[in-house]
Amino acid sequence: MKVKWLDKYCNICGKQLNSWDVRLSKTLAYKIPVCEKCIAKEYDMEVDSLRSRMENFFGMRPCQGI
Repeated sequence: MKVKWLDKYCNICGKQLNSWDVRLSKTLAYKIPVCEKCIAKEYDMEVDSLRSRMENFFGMRPCQGI
């Protein structure tokens, strides 16, 4: 699956969201989509650690090109 940029923006930092950000937000039950960087910051993690945790717990991998 390749990354798809969407016409949506992070509710916290204003960065344009992609399909991975939206999948991640839905999995973590965010009501409004938030970017991966802001999610990692909220959980006090590095982005790579968050990706690893998502893969280990949920079997989710980020889209190619991220």
